[in-house]
Amino acid sequence: MKDNGNLDYVTCWYKKAALYIQGTEIEVAFVSTNSICQGEQVAVLWPELMNRHNIKINFAHQTFKWSNEARGKAAVYCVIIGFGLADRETKKIYQYVTVTSEPVETLVKQVNAYLLDAPILFIQKRSTPICKVPEMVFGNMPNDGGNFFLSEEERKQVLEKEPELAEIIKPFLGADEFINNIPRYCIWLKNVSPAKYQKSKEIQHRIAEVKKMRENSS
Repeated sequence: MKDNGNLDYVTCWYKKAALYIQGTEIEVAFVSTNSICQGEQVAVLWPELMNRHNIKINFAHQTFKWSNEARGKAAVYCVIIGFGLADRETKKIYQYVTVTSEPVETLVKQVNAYLLDAPILFIQKRSTPICKVPEMVFGNMPNDGGNFFLSEEERKQVLEKEPELAEIIKPFLGADEFINNIPRYCIWLKNVSPAKYQKSKEIQHRIAEVKKMRENSS
């Protein structure tokens, strides 16, 4: 399968099951990480299962939070997908108002790979826009070599030496920080007068490192 390296390990069981049930009326259900029904994994996995092996999703639980009894209480966000070769006349989607609430059952005509009552389609990745809009060539990235970022401990050390820098050290929140609750900070110099930091050895050192990194970049 093309791009199979992007798939979660659990998808191997889906492939195995799809092969195993060929020519039978066996139905299968797996509890899985919800990522196999989101983003780029959908267009890699589900055409293989639905088009090549003719499986039909007959019921699905949308995302819910699951935790086990192991030490540390590992928690993941899961879905449950039930499928077979036979196409049930009435299918079911179980939806959750929040990831920890009880499921609400809905009867539907069809369940697609995104676990929605919607047409069977697969959104393919692409590197060009689908209409006449400016092309996005780069996302939001400081491109500073990490020199303008500070951990909580680094921020504390800097402010112990130069407390006047507090107003230009701002909280930073990206996906990793949000998901994993990691405190992180950045030095924010936009619209700040150089007079406020030109005597700071810390800031001047970091600016010099950014300048060096950018000058060496292609």
